[in-house]
Amino acid sequence: MHIPFFNYKNFCKDLNYKLLIQEVLETGYLIGGPFIEQLENKIQVITGIKHCITVANATDAMEIIFNFLDLPFNSKVLVPSHTMLATASAAKSANLIPIPVDVDPDSLMLEIKQLEKCNLEGISACIITQLNGVVADMDPIKDFCDSNKIYLIEDSAQGIGAFNGKKHSGSWGIGGCLSFYPAKVAGGIGDGGAIITNNDKLASFAKSVRDHGRGEEFEAINWGRNSRLDSINARVIIERINDLNSLIDKRRELASIYDDNLRELEINSDLKLPPRFSTNSNSISTYQNYEIQANKKDDLIEFLKKNDIGTIKQWGGFSIAHFSRLGYEIEDYPETKALFDSLLLLPMNHMMKKEEVQYICDKINYFYRYT
Repeated sequence: MHIPFFNYKNFCKDLNYKLLIQEVLETGYLIGGPFIEQLENKIQVITGIKHCITVANATDAMEIIFNFLDLPFNSKVLVPSHTMLATASAAKSANLIPIPVDVDPDSLMLEIKQLEKCNLEGISACIITQLNGVVADMDPIKDFCDSNKIYLIEDSAQGIGAFNGKKHSGSWGIGGCLSFYPAKVAGGIGDGGAIITNNDKLASFAKSVRDHGRGEEFEAINWGRNSRLDSINARVIIERINDLNSLIDKRRELASIYDDNLRELEINSDLKLPPRFSTNSNSISTYQNYEIQANKKDDLIEFLKKNDIGTIKQWGGFSIAHFSRLGYEIEDYPETKALFDSLLLLPMNHMMKKEEVQYICDKINYFYRYT
């Protein structure tokens, strides 16, 4: 059985893309227009967040948020060690200094216990990455940031449909972002992203900045950029969003098969399963990713590869703290180093079949029992 980590060829056959593209062509709007507005409105309803401003990608979304905040030059931003490089580079692009922070070993996110250990001298902001389809315990984090006069930003790129209690990811900070990269729960046919915010001023700023800094009458009111989501991509994402609940349900169903079949290995301390719930809540993960912590990880990867099963090390297997050329030393982060020695993503997407997940589980069980 051949099981790639993500079958992009099948993804490109997953919808009637020709029909969706034709719908866009008939409107005459290739950039902007009714499908952009429709997508933004749908996301506002799904998230319960007041504003959605679509942009070209989630990195642009975070950079625009930092541009809006206009934080003191060379002030510091707390960033979870387990996040994509883009999270830190968004802060760096605003002439800020990203400071990696060890994450919680259970949720794999930056939680209040980790924040309370941080030296806050020179800190102007904190980014929380909502990871793999779960959301951190945000209320105490919000209180912590407010009491210390630190701006809170959410990298919620992986968080579409993910809640903690009644609040969607991206609800607590000044703003959050969404990614519509193809492998995301609501993936498009290329890069795409959005800013989600309850802040009216940020929303107005973002709408201008994404379109070269222009206002409604095309006068320049900000220094801006070109970061507009294409209408064709918006139409595809709408189709995903319309089916969001079933896409998430499918992932949860597959995750249950993983959980049931690998639980004994967790009991035996061979591996650790991902959290099922957002931190301190009953909100079930959307399973954007199924990330385990595995003993003998590299050997397991090779074993699965020989059995035609694709796996991925998230972020290429590197935390931000690994990048010595950017001024960090992983030896200064022993907890992060140990964590990244074991992290591994197993295949997880709505196109997979139950039998494929069962096959993967059988092979993993065989590996730990007989090799």
